[in-house]
Amino acid sequence: MYRSGVWRFREWIMPYMPLDKIVTLGEGNVPIVPAGDHLKQWIGDIDLHIIMEGMTPTGSFKDFGGTVMMSLANVTGVKAVACASTGDTSAMAAAYSTALGIKCAVILPEGQVTAVQMAQPLVHGAKIILLPGDFDDCMSVMQDLVSDYGVYPANSLNPSRIEGHQATVFLIAQYFDWNLPDWIALPVGNGSNCSSVGKAMRTMRQLGIGMGSKILGCQSEAANPLARSWRGVYSSVGEVSLPLWKNMYEPVKVGDTAATAARIGDPVSREKVMREITFFDGAMEEVSEHDLRQAVAVCGRDGHFVCPQTGIALAGIRNALSEGLIDRGELVVAVSTATGLKFTGTAVERMQDNIISAPDCSTETVARIVNS
Repeated sequence: MYRSGVWRFREWIMPYMPLDKIVTLGEGNVPIVPAGDHLKQWIGDIDLHIIMEGMTPTGSFKDFGGTVMMSLANVTGVKAVACASTGDTSAMAAAYSTALGIKCAVILPEGQVTAVQMAQPLVHGAKIILLPGDFDDCMSVMQDLVSDYGVYPANSLNPSRIEGHQATVFLIAQYFDWNLPDWIALPVGNGSNCSSVGKAMRTMRQLGIGMGSKILGCQSEAANPLARSWRGVYSSVGEVSLPLWKNMYEPVKVGDTAATAARIGDPVSREKVMREITFFDGAMEEVSEHDLRQAVAVCGRDGHFVCPQTGIALAGIRNALSEGLIDRGELVVAVSTATGLKFTGTAVERMQDNIISAPDCSTETVARIVNS
């Protein structure tokens, strides 16, 4: 069990889970790294660290919740699971289902999932159903399957997922000698990661371990319903209360973005996101496509290949610092939600100038190119 960085915190996550029912792939043993020189220069004068949650069995933070969700399925005798996905949830659901030995079906928006994200559930033996719509259409179908057909959901509307995602905060606190940073920043798609961060900090507060971090939720301009509504309230009255934010909120029709995993116009966990960000005096930021892509490229210069969703969080931190929401010198931890290896097309399309075709196979030619 303790090869899992999630179940290491079993007493805080699901204390009565029988040890022989836990389904784990060794998830959660992820590094927390200080920002490299290029990223520090790009963002500005803060103490920035990144928790690399893409370094998991299926390459995303979804594994943190997947191990708890599938362990609960094991206890209760579930024989099949299903999910709507933009890619990462489908990989997690398929991997943990096959580890348990049960069936899995994933519903994906056709043409909006990368080749790697399509390959993952295929390798794990899941049934893939492509819908001619976006993620919100897939999620609508999934919710009907749950309510009308009793399907066991692998999406974050399954509360057991949230229990596992809490490990993000516990790992951060452990890294900083059981203190929490000033801010935890993360991209917001469907909202499960943001809501679970708040839930974990409430747990720690009840135990007398810190008062919690401010939460910075970040979205791209292409899919920004929470950021846009938060900004609308903040610009009008200077502070954001939960009732005002709920009243201002409206779903959006999503646009094109490299951050396909966060291309969601009406997040299922939106009210949980609102609750936790307002409770912990946090904020929302939206970022441009240019900035989120630039953040990925800058991280690459420091040796870290992060996903476009992580680029949203990093660009959001940069914006928040520029606007004075984050103060200079504050300690900030960004949640990197997935490996950039799932999004290689986006990463390399702007870097073609580094590819040089040699005119011949001579050593002299290659040496000349190396030294140029």
